[in-house]
Amino acid sequence: MKEVPQTPTTFRSVRKRKSGRGWKIAIIVVAAIILLWGVSEITIPAIASSYLKGRIQKKYPQAHNVSVSVKAFPAIRLAFKDYSSLKVKVSDVALQGINFQTIALDSSKWPNGSFVATVQPGEIMRFFSSTHSYILQPQLALNQDLIQVSGKMNIGYATVNVTSTGNLDPRSGKELYFNPQTVTVTGVSGAAKAAEYVKQVMSASPVFVIREDLPFTVTAVSASNGSLEVKGKVDLSKALNMKL
Repeated sequence: MKEVPQTPTTFRSVRKRKSGRGWKIAIIVVAAIILLWGVSEITIPAIASSYLKGRIQKKYPQAHNVSVSVKAFPAIRLAFKDYSSLKVKVSDVALQGINFQTIALDSSKWPNGSFVATVQPGEIMRFFSSTHSYILQPQLALNQDLIQVSGKMNIGYATVNVTSTGNLDPRSGKELYFNPQTVTVTGVSGAAKAAEYVKQVMSASPVFVIREDLPFTVTAVSASNGSLEVKGKVDLSKALNMKL
């Protein structure tokens, strides 16, 4: 049989078919890479979140409602312990000797983070040192949505009983001043004059300071629904007592 010579048109057709197959292979490879990348962006954060949740549950077995979410872009950063967002929420957990009803930790760079916590009024005193407070043996309670501070105070010529309702005003991260709405003084004649003196002292000096051994600083304290909500900054490695 005689071989039919290939014309330029035939050569172009062959090259076109080969080129078409090459493009199809390239598209398939690219699609596979994109698919793998998309899957990794979902699975790696999920695995990292589950791993950290397990570590926290193992370290704090009494804790409830543990929730952990860690994210990074690209997700492969998590393999190097680098993340863009870490969120931890826990109920009924003791950190640094403080029993939290709930605490939510938020961080974009280990170990620096912020926290929002709810605690019972009696437990909040574990945050504070009253060593240098102008109120002797201070007590903290809630009066509806106001904070009540009570105790004894030396006003120079007498030691009086003081009960004041108002709000705590954090300053410099470690100092908490008290902004009173009401001040009641007993145990001395001229109670009105003594109450004015107490107000002046409250405006000039902190009633509490955050304990120096705690890895927390406080930016806000408010009363709500029978608990205290505390916000501030935290060193996660020290608060959780763990390495990333």
